[in-house]
Amino acid sequence: MKKLLIILLLLLSVALAKEIAPYRYIQASGAVSDFVKVGDTLIIGTEEGIIDIYDIKSDTLVDQIVLPIIKDIWGDDMRSLIFSVDYFKGKLLFVARVFSGWRELYLYEDKKLTKLLEKSQKLTLQEVKFVDEETAVIGMMSNRLMLYDLKAKKVIYSKQLNQASLSDIVLDKQRHYLYTADESPLISKIDVRRGTVVETFRKANKREIFSIDYNNGMLLSGGKDKRVVLYKTPSSFTMTKGDFFIYTVALNPDATMAAFVKNEEDEISVVTTSDLKERYLLKGHRQTILKMDFFTSDELITADEDDRLRFWRLD
Repeated sequence: MKKLLIILLLLLSVALAKEIAPYRYIQASGAVSDFVKVGDTLIIGTEEGIIDIYDIKSDTLVDQIVLPIIKDIWGDDMRSLIFSVDYFKGKLLFVARVFSGWRELYLYEDKKLTKLLEKSQKLTLQEVKFVDEETAVIGMMSNRLMLYDLKAKKVIYSKQLNQASLSDIVLDKQRHYLYTADESPLISKIDVRRGTVVETFRKANKREIFSIDYNNGMLLSGGKDKRVVLYKTPSSFTMTKGDFFIYTVALNPDATMAAFVKNEEDEISVVTTSDLKERYLLKGHRQTILKMDFFTSDELITADEDDRLRFWRLD
């Protein structure tokens, strides 16, 4: 009887979820690989070696970076896939993959493109985040973490976290701490200036972690075990589950709502963090969702493997 009651309550909570469709689309110059929104500026990285710089308010493409076409090992033309983009006070950083599989780091400022790290250094750069105007933190596929001086073009420190592959990194809003997730599964909280591990989160996720987010004192994770875990501390957490691998998660700025891709139909569940009850169900994607980002407490942007970004409003 008790189990039946629980099932009925769960069905009722799902039935109460409001279905939402996108209210806006932005077309990119190719299949989207990463994006970041800062103020009214939207930076879109693509698989075509093109970065679109878009002004959301005026609904215009204000700038564009087009990397040159390169040759693969068979002599065919190809573009450099943009792995990661970040934007801070008019400066743009991005990681691009060349045909050899190695990655390069570029800085774009005042219409000038500068290569900071190149393929000859044989680095598996994966994600890059500004720490301040002159410093960036870089996560490598090998799970090596690097703090880099953009002005001096030199490594401040390089630290191997463990032997598992890196999945995701996120900075807190003050850019003091970096959270990293990998396939171990393990999440590390790191003092980004020192490179020291302050805390580890290891109790809830049991298989590879694919995605994390951090806001307002809460850490969200999702991975191969279908678990969506909300941490307050390494030992204090709540969780819910999706119907498939949790490839992407996101927290809104005040951490009152969490979003995650819940099933193979690429539907996005939005739950309130106080009780993990599903409030909204976002429908419209037809391909694997790569990234989600709340830009207000009740609005978010999502991108899948096609060439459009979707905007959603939770109302």
